[in-house]
Parts: sequence; structure tokens; C-alpha cells
Amino acid sequence: MVADEMCQLRENGVRMLAALAAVVSGILVVWALIGDAPLVAVSAVVLVAPLIWSAHQHRCDAVARVMTGVTYPLLAGLLLALASNTDWLVDMHIVFFAFLAMLAALADWRVIVTGTFVTGLHHLLLNLFAPGYVFPDGADLGRVLFHAAIVLIEALVLIYLCLQTEGLIRRVTEARTAQAALDAERHAEREAISAEQRLVLAGLSERLRTLAAGDLAARLTAPFPGEYETARLLLNSSCSELDQLVGAVALTADQVASGAHELREASSDLAGKTEQQTAAVETVAHTAGDLLRDIEAQAQLWSATRSTALGAKADADRGAVEITGAAEAMSRIEASSAEIGEMIAFIDTIAFQTNLLALNAGVEAARAGEAGKGFAVVANEVRELAQRSAQSASAIKQLVAASRDEVALGVTRVQQMVSLLASLVSRFSDIAGQVDQIASGADGTVDAIRQINAATAMLDRAMQQNAAMAEQTSAASVALLRSAESLNGQVSRFQRHNAPAVVPALGRAA
Repeated sequence: MVADEMCQLRENGVRMLAALAAVVSGILVVWALIGDAPLVAVSAVVLVAPLIWSAHQHRCDAVARVMTGVTYPLLAGLLLALASNTDWLVDMHIVFFAFLAMLAALADWRVIVTGTFVTGLHHLLLNLFAPGYVFPDGADLGRVLFHAAIVLIEALVLIYLCLQTEGLIRRVTEARTAQAALDAERHAEREAISAEQRLVLAGLSERLRTLAAGDLAARLTAPFPGEYETARLLLNSSCSELDQLVGAVALTADQVASGAHELREASSDLAGKTEQQTAAVETVAHTAGDLLRDIEAQAQLWSATRSTALGAKADADRGAVEITGAAEAMSRIEASSAEIGEMIAFIDTIAFQTNLLALNAGVEAARAGEAGKGFAVVANEVRELAQRSAQSASAIKQLVAASRDEVALGVTRVQQMVSLLASLVSRFSDIAGQVDQIASGADGTVDAIRQINAATAMLDRAMQQNAAMAEQTSAASVALLRSAESLNGQVSRFQRHNAPAVVPALGRAA
């Protein structure tokens, strides 16, 4: 496993470095042809060809890796040779360090050692025999040694990284191997557990099949392996409890059917009685309604009578007031007649005195002779006028006397009428009070009858609701009987220990 992982890693590294070497070789060929250095171009192609061929063959062996370690420093040397006549000569030394670092992609410390050795040997030989290709100022061993020290440090770091990479891959591979072994062990355990589970599932499936068929009496007698034994015991216990539960359900269904039958009979009786009571309540309600209408009509009649009596009392009161005013007027007329008599007596006195004066005037005229004839005529006329006044006063006096008698009689009769009207008003007041009391009592009776009518209507609605509820109860009892029969039918399919025969509920109830 470790070899496979390392080989895959190094094969990918060879491919990557071969592709990069081909790119560098192309750059060298173009640069060499431009710089008129065909030997460098040929050398670049010759160096890269074996590396490309190894990558094409998917090789990752030690030869291919070491060949890669030799090729990259030489490619850097060719770049250094092409830059010998340019200002980039010193900068090209960096390429050696970059190429040496790239060799770490192969994760092989031997490749790093090979690349380091080739790089150092290249610099040393060129410093001795062709220093112009290394440094622009000529040979310089100190600088070569300085570069060698830097390359050596980089090589040591890269070697350490390669060794760490190999160790990491080895540990990862070992971890994978251990995980694979653990997976295999777990797989074996799962297979064993699966076998036990299949055995347990087979037993459970068989028991559940019989249970689905309605057999509650069967039990799992074969013991289960390991912890599954608890499940077997629990299943057997559950079946026993289910057997007892189904028996209790069957008994309860039978009792429910019996109770539903009794409930249906009771609800039927209740519905019949409720209908009779509803009819009676409807009759009472109708009678109460008729009585209410009659009493309301009588109450309206009493109210009208009360209004009439009160109106008559008011008219009598007004008549008494008017008669009292008439009596007072008659009294004033009587007083006026007395005053008229006095005035007539005064007029009679004046007439008598005038007559005397006229007589005296006649006597004096007679004494006067011819001179007093005119005065005598006047005196005679005055005397006649006094006599007529006296006669008229006497006649008026007689009329006033007769009028006084009539007025006195009228006053007496008016006073009698006032007394009679006062008695009549008192009686009308008593009648109005009694009618008012009767009307008030009739209003209370109407209110009571209305309350009775409302209570009767409410009782009627309650009885109708009770009848509807009785019908619903009867329908519910029938549905309950059918449900009990269905439950008995479902319970009867189970095979139980000492199971009594279940009588169909509706058949017994019928």
C-alpha cells in the first residue's frame, strides 16, 4: 500500500516535471536559435527527450527519478550559458534554486541529492574551465562555495521535506490499512449481527403473521440469541396482555350493546311520553292564549268604562261649579231687586213731591189770573207727568215684588240642585275609584296571564326540544348497537384462551 501510494505520487511528479521540462526546453531551443547556439538547442532536446519518454511510459522508478534530478540542473546550466553574454547572467543562478525546489515534487531525497551534486559540480567545473559562463567577472571560488552552501542548505530542507512526506504517506497508508482491517472486522461483526437479526426477524415475522391472522394464543418458545431474548419475552408478554385486552373489549362491547338496547327502549318510552306532554302543553298554551285575549278585551272594556266614569265625574264637577255660579247670580239678582225696590220707592217719593209742587203751582197760577195761565198749563202737565210716574213706579214695584218672589224660589231650587249635584258627584267619584281598582286588578291579571302564557310557550319549546333529544338519543342508541355489533364481529376473529362466545348485540337487542 505504501509503495502504491508513493509510486502514484512520484508518477504524477514525473509527469508534471516532464511537462515543465518540455516548456523550458522549448524556451532554450528558441533562445538558442535566436542567439545562434545550435549546440545548446540540440543539448536541450537531448536532455528532455528521455524525461518525456519516461513520463509517456508512466515510469516512476529510481532511474527515471534520478534522470529527472540530473536533467533539471543541466537545463539551468544551458539557460546560464545562453545568458553569459547578457546582464541576466547573475540572475540566472536563481533558476538553479527554483529547479532544485521543484524536484521535491518527486518526494525522493535521492533526487534532491543528485540535483544538488550536479548543481555543485557544474558550478565548480565551469569556475575552473569556463568561468565566463558562471560569473561575469571571471572565476571566483569563494562565490562558488557561497552558492554551494546555499544550495546545500536548500537541499537539506528539501531532503527533510521529502523524508517527512514519505513518513506522512507511510502513516496515512498504515492508517488506511488499519481502517480497512477495522472495517473488515466490523463487517464480520455486522454479518454476525445480521445473521442473528435474520433469525430474530424470521421468528418475529412468523409470530406477527399469526398475530395478524388473529391468533393471540400462540407464543414464541424458541429462545433468541443475546439481547434479543428480551424482545421475545416482551412480545410474549404483550400478546398475553393483548389477549386480556381483547377479552375485556369483547365483554365491554357486550355490555355496551345491552346498555344501548336498554337506552333505546328508555328513549322510545321517553319520546312517547314527551309527545303526550307536548300535546297537553300545546292545549294548555292554546287555552291560556284564548283566556289572555278575553281578559285583555275585558281589561280594555274596563279601561273604557273607567274613562267614561271619570269623564262623567268631570262633567258633574263642571255642572256643580256652573250651578253654584247660577245660585250666586240669583242671589245677586235678588239683591239687585231689593235695590230696585228702594229706587222705585225713591221715585214714588219724588213723584208725590212733584205732584204737590204741581198743585201748589196751579194754586199760585190761579191767583195770578191771566198772567199765570201759561204757568198753570205747565203745572198741570207736570202734575199729570208726576201721576203717570207714580203709576209707573207702582207698576214696576209690583213687577219687582213678583220678580223677587220668583228669584227667591229659583234660588231655593238652585240650592237644592247644588245639593243634588254634590251627592251625584260624590257617587260618581266612588264609582270611578271602584272602576279604577277593577281596571288595576284587571291589568295585574293580564300580566299574570301573560306570564303564564310565556311560561307555557317556554315549556312547550322545552318539551319539543326534549322530544327531539329523545329521538336523537334513540338514533344514537341504534348507532351504538350497530357499533357494538361491529366491535363484537372484529373481536370474534381473534383466537384467545378460554374465549366465551360473543352474542351479536343487535340480534339480542331485537
